[in-house]
This record gives sequence, C-alpha cells and structure tokens, in this order.
Amino acid sequence: MKVTIQKAKNGEITASVEGHFLHSNYAPVKEAQRFVDNLSLPFTPTTIIITEPALSYCADFLKQKFPEIKTGVIRYINDFSKYNSKFDFVINYYEHPDFETYLENNFTEEQLLTTHFISWPASSQLFNETDKIVWNAIRQSMLRAKTLLITRQYFEKKWLYNSCNFLKYCSKTISFENTINKPALIISSGPSLIPFINIIKDYQDKFFIICLSSAISVCIKNGITPDLCMTTDGGYWAGEHLKALYKNDIPVAIPSEAYCPKKLLRKLTVMPLDYGDGISSALLKTQNIQTIQASRNGTVSGTALLFAYKYCTNNIYLCGLDMSAQKGFQHTQPNELEKNSSYKDNRISTKQTRLGKSELTNGSLDIYKNWFINNPLKTEERKIFRLMEKEYCRNSLGWIKDITAKDFIDLISKHSETSEIKFPKSDFQFDKSECLKLLYDSEKNIQWKKQLFPLDFVQAIHDPLNKEIENRIETEWQKLQKRIERIFS
Repeated sequence: MKVTIQKAKNGEITASVEGHFLHSNYAPVKEAQRFVDNLSLPFTPTTIIITEPALSYCADFLKQKFPEIKTGVIRYINDFSKYNSKFDFVINYYEHPDFETYLENNFTEEQLLTTHFISWPASSQLFNETDKIVWNAIRQSMLRAKTLLITRQYFEKKWLYNSCNFLKYCSKTISFENTINKPALIISSGPSLIPFINIIKDYQDKFFIICLSSAISVCIKNGITPDLCMTTDGGYWAGEHLKALYKNDIPVAIPSEAYCPKKLLRKLTVMPLDYGDGISSALLKTQNIQTIQASRNGTVSGTALLFAYKYCTNNIYLCGLDMSAQKGFQHTQPNELEKNSSYKDNRISTKQTRLGKSELTNGSLDIYKNWFINNPLKTEERKIFRLMEKEYCRNSLGWIKDITAKDFIDLISKHSETSEIKFPKSDFQFDKSECLKLLYDSEKNIQWKKQLFPLDFVQAIHDPLNKEIENRIETEWQKLQKRIERIFS
C-alpha cells in the first residue's frame, strides 16, 4: 500500500493510503484530541495500547488524559516508524507474523489482562485484513491469559508448598562449574524414542544424557544410565515418574517448586535449578545452597533444551520429542502413569478404549510445539537435531532438523570421546528462620501476595471498590503462612 504524507487544509501534516485518509484532511490534531476526549476506559489499566495510530497525534493527548498509564503502539506497517517516540514502547506486527505467540511470549498474563487495547478507526478500515488478524490474536491471547491465571492461582500455592518441602527435606546437592563439552542428548518419552533406544544404549558414553522424568523408567529398563534426570512439574503425577529413582542413584535437576515426594527428596542427589524469579527463588537465596540458573518453560522439554543450550557447547539431540498424538500408547513403555491407569482397565472400560481416547490431542501439545517453532536458538557453531523416523513423524519443529537413525549414527561417528562429567557434591543444612523472616517481610508482603493470588489482584484492578477481594487475599495469606509454619516444624 502506498502511503502519502501531505498537508491538511489547516496546514498540519496528514496521511493517506491509496487516496484514503488515515487522519482528517481538515484538522488532524483536533480529530485526535476529540478521539481521546471521547475515550472512556472500563477500568484503570496499567497500559494502553493503540493499533496503528499512523502519525501518532493521539499519543500526546493520551499522556495528558492518563499521565500515570504507560502507552504503547502496534504498528501495521513500517512507514510511520519515525513517529514512534511519542509512545513508551512499540510492537511491529509486520515483524511477528505469529502475533498471538508473540503477545504470549512477551507479556505476562497480568500484563495482558490489565492492558486496554484500542484501535485507530481509520486504520481498522484501511488495513482491514491485518486489523482482523491482530485483534483476533489479542482476543485469543486474553482468553488464554484468563485460563492460565486461573491455573496459576491454583498452582502458585502448591509450588510454594513444594519449595518449602524441598528446602526442608533436600540434603544432598550437586552443581558444576564449567561448561559441558560432550554432545547433549535429551530423552523424552514419546513413542518416536523406540527406534533409537538400542543406538543410545550402545553409544551412551559419547553423550551428556539428560533424561526427562517420564522417560526414566524406559532408560533404566533398557540399560541407559542418564548423567542427569530433569523434572519441573509441580503436580502430584510428576512424582509418579520419579519412583524408579528410589532404587537408582541418578542425580536429578529440579527447581524447588517442582513436586517430589518427601521420602525421595531425603535420598536423592539434587541439582537445584533456580528460575530467578518469584518467592521460590527468594527462598532458595536465603539458604547456603549453590543453584544452577534455568529458564522457566511450559514443558520440561523446553527447560531442558535451554539448559543444554546454555551449559553444553556441542551439538544437541532431542529424542522422543513427538509433540503430537501417536497411535496406541502416547509414551514409550514402561511408563508409570500408564501402569497406574492399567489397574483400572476392565471388560467395560478397556485398555483399547482408553488408548483410543488418548490419541485425541487436547491442544496443549500444539502450544508446546509452537514454542519450539517460534523460539529459534542461534546454531552457527553447533546444531540442534530431533531424532525422528518417518513412521512417527506427525509434524515439523521448523528450525530444528529431523534426522533418522542412519543420520544419527553418521553424526555420532564424528564426535570424539570425552571424559566423564563429574559434579561436585555438598551437603545442605536447612535454616528455617531465614525462610520465615522472608515470608513475614513487610516490604515484600505485597509482592508475594501478587504472585500467589494473581487472579484476585487482576480482579481488584478491574473492580477497585470491591473490598471483598482484599479481605479474601488477606484471609488466604494468613492460612498459607500457618501451613508453611507447620511444614517447617
């Protein structure tokens, strides 16, 4: 589309696209002022974002009317970039074709749900197709943010309880000081792992093997000894996958907020992962414990990839990372959750019926798959591959190249032998007084409450006169403190 900048009738600058005006051809500044004067906000947002305001005349009036609120712009085209400085931040839609994913990766749920989006009317008409895509992405992101916030409100407390149990019961920790020179092999439990099991077993000494929690039983049964297991899930079912570690001394990389049975925590050798944010990280910092920095991700495989990318200097291989529903079992066997489910099979509710239902994806795999596709890592000095035979391939991960067993063996032959990885060990002594001091820190109180009750705080922004929300937060906070005191004692 051709953009024309010209003078309006009153001498001010105006703009048009293919002969259609984006601003008034008589008084564009007055038009922008009138637009902002008539703007009514349904609540007091933290941010206002306007979609393609062209020459940005409305920016000054937004600042005057809402001086405490940040303002941002979503640009549909590059032609008006010289007018960006009037806004606090700029998002260029034309640089982010998967706009929904961009919004979700760059804004927290709280930020999205406390932002008020508005559109410049002329741009909505003249950039009709782009406008539909952008506003649909905004709507979908907001809907998903609401769902995630409900989930977080439920799990934040569980994560905190997990962290408290972690600090109380964890006793043996490990770390590492230097980067790892071996190629990294990350083992997930998707059925596509099956054709590679024997190859991995035969060549396992060539790799630094990170085994994700759901694949621990598979590795142990097939004589594969991981250098490190990794689990990040905060729910009870994650602990089921760790059962095999009661009889096997394999170190586990785990953030404090992940679930692990207390009895197992006493036995395990743990590499404490620290996401570097929130109350769990703050609690870790009160203790004399060496942690390894990790990146928070919706799936453990994403955290593992970023971990290997940060600390391993050689190629990275992903195995069993199907990110799609397969026929029959959705995990390579044996699998602890499958074992638990099989106890309930009977003539009426059969295994075949259960497996058939499991082939219907609920959409979460697509979310995880899109994260891999839309977050490419720089691979100039090393490569990242997914091990995948054709009969299991249901999708592409974009920039991550799929290779077959034959390709894998060819690449393995080029990797030289490297020495065994050793992790320095240390014993951990828990100091509960420092944790309690942090939890009762009056300066941090609001910060902790916002994290633990995110849905309530968003509701309070939308309904500031509702005192019931404030009272509910305070009541729940006191209950939570008492439960933590019981955990520590």
